[in-house]
Amino acid sequence: MIDLGLDGARAVVVGAGFIPSRAGHGRGSALQLARAGATVACIDKDAARAEEIVEEITAEGGKAFTVIADVLRPEQASAAIDEAAATMGGLDVCVDIVGQAKWSKAAEITDAEWNSQLLVNLTQVFYVFRAATPHLMVNDKGGSLIALTSVDGIGSARFHAGYGAAKAGVISLVKTFADEYGTHGVRVNAVAPGNVGGGNWDLPEVPFGEDVVNALAPPRGRDIADAVLFLASGLAAKITGQTLIVDGGALIQSPWGMTEDQIARNAAFSDPS
Repeated sequence: MIDLGLDGARAVVVGAGFIPSRAGHGRGSALQLARAGATVACIDKDAARAEEIVEEITAEGGKAFTVIADVLRPEQASAAIDEAAATMGGLDVCVDIVGQAKWSKAAEITDAEWNSQLLVNLTQVFYVFRAATPHLMVNDKGGSLIALTSVDGIGSARFHAGYGAAKAGVISLVKTFADEYGTHGVRVNAVAPGNVGGGNWDLPEVPFGEDVVNALAPPRGRDIADAVLFLASGLAAKITGQTLIVDGGALIQSPWGMTEDQIARNAAFSDPS
């Protein structure tokens, strides 16, 4: 058996509650961390959602408890992290999955919509990281900070420019925290989901090569949770400042649209004779 190093770990998942129309990254991350042996503080602004995931974890024999807070407000983000750490006697892992995209053409975004997108997708990550870092620094074995960004922070964020700009900011924020606090043993990384969409946990897998967007296959919510688990675990002990892309190969595809049928024709054009 492989030891993930999370048995007895003290973890926080910010945005742990499950919204049926959404991808469920908080729920998945909380479940996987608990299954690996961590005690999970499930932070959510909705008490019913937080209690639901705690019940799901405890029904499987795991350990979890709720902390109710709206992390878009800095004082609540700080208080929630402090409460979770005090309850568990410290902090080893902090995962922030809060985020939401608003859709419109870039030049039609209002000032209020732009500022809202930066707050919910970037600024609150800073609030959470700022609150969690001091708790992780005092650990002899360090700790792990993980945020969810998006492939839209790497490539174009067509029709949701504010979301893409904020997620690009998360990637930069992760690098800076990793650089500044690595000497204290704090690892800081991000997971960038591809086109997970919403509510796809129970959908069947798409066979390899049958999706035109993903070279491999479309990612599922559980794939994102597994990536979070890996970065939180001892298997990633020397990984920091990185963004792990989980997109089934969408971003790495050639833009030229070449097919196998064109191989012979292209070979003829490149023949030096």
